Amino acid sequence: MRTISDLFLSLVAIDSPSYGEDRLALFLEHELLRLGFATDYDEVGNLYAHLPGIGDPILFNAHMDTVALAVGAKPVVVDGVIKTDGETALGADDKAAIAAILWALSQIKEKEIAHPPLKMLFTVAEEEGLVGASRMDPALLGPVRWGYTLDVTGRVGTAVVRAAWHDMIVAVFTGRAAHAGFEPEKGASAIMMASRAIDRMRLLRVDEETTANVGSFTAEGAKNIVSEQATVVFEARSLDEGKIIAQTDDMKERLREAAAFYGGTVDIRHSHLYRGYRHDEESEVLSHFSDACAHLDLPFSTKATLGGSDANILNALGITTLAVTSGYSGAHSTSEEIPVAELEALGHLTLELMQA
Repeated sequence: MRTISDLFLSLVAIDSPSYGEDRLALFLEHELLRLGFATDYDEVGNLYAHLPGIGDPILFNAHMDTVALAVGAKPVVVDGVIKTDGETALGADDKAAIAAILWALSQIKEKEIAHPPLKMLFTVAEEEGLVGASRMDPALLGPVRWGYTLDVTGRVGTAVVRAAWHDMIVAVFTGRAAHAGFEPEKGASAIMMASRAIDRMRLLRVDEETTANVGSFTAEGAKNIVSEQATVVFEARSLDEGKIIAQTDDMKERLREAAAFYGGTVDIRHSHLYRGYRHDEESEVLSHFSDACAHLDLPFSTKATLGGSDANILNALGITTLAVTSGYSGAHSTSEEIPVAELEALGHLTLELMQA
C-alpha cells in the first residue's frame, strides 16, 4: 500500500501550474474512479466527484494548481522534512491536501470504513484569484451538509473562523498632454492626479482588521510631455464588511478629488473579488473539526486570516465550509516544505473527518 509520502511525491512530480492542471486532473480522475467515485467536470476544468454513503454529504476541497515556481520541483527528504533542492517551490500548496484526501479515501476503501456520502471538489486556477471556485457549477456539487477546504499554511489542527473580504480598484486617470518645456501650463498631469490620490489615502495597515495597497502604477510617456494617462491598481482587504465598504468608498473619493483638483478625469472600476465569512465558535462544522483533532490528540486552535481560499467562494454560495491548515510552510517560495509527520497527521485527520 502506498504511503501518504509516496502519494505526495507522485503528485509533486506532475507539474500543474495555473491553467495547466490537465495532467493532474486526469491522474486524480483515474484514482477517484478506482476508489468507486462518479466524476464530472465543469466548463472551466474543475473536477467533481461523489461517493455514496449513509447520512448527509460532506465536501472536501483542494486546488489542483500550483504557482509557476513549483514547476519542475525536485523534492528531497532531509531529516524528516520534504523540501526542494532550492531551485523551485515544492507545491505542497495544495498537493499536501490532495495527497491527504487520496490517502484517506484509500483507507476507507481498503478497510471498508463506514462513511457518509463524500463529495470532492478539486479546483483550477486558485492561485490566480480563486478563478476555478468562482466559476464552479453548484448543480454538479449538489447538497452538502458542510465542507472542508484543506488549504491553509501552518501545523495541522488549526481552523480559519474569520476570513477577509477582498476588493480591487483600477483607476485610469486622463489629463491633457502638453510640451513640458514650452507650455506645461496647458497640460493636466495624470501622474500628478494619481500621486495626489495615493498621498491622501489610508494605505497598508489601516487598522487591525483592514489593509489596503497600491499594487501597480503605470504611466508610460516621454519625459518632455505632461502625462496624459496613468493607471493605478489598488486592493483592499478587511475582516469586517462595513470596514471594507468604508475603505473603498474613501479610496474612490480620493481618486475623484485628485482628478478634479488637476482638471482631469478618472475612470474607476471597482471589483469585489470575494466575500469574507465568519464561523461561530459553536458551529457544527467547527465542533466536528475540534472533536476530530481531540480524538487524534492534535492541538486544536482557530485563527482569522486576511488571505483568501476556495472556502470564501463556497461560503458565499451558502455551503458552510471550514478552511483548515495543511501542514506546510513557506508557500510560493523556494523554502516551501512540509514535515513528513505533518503530512501523516493531515492524512489521519482527513480520514477522521470523513467518518462523520
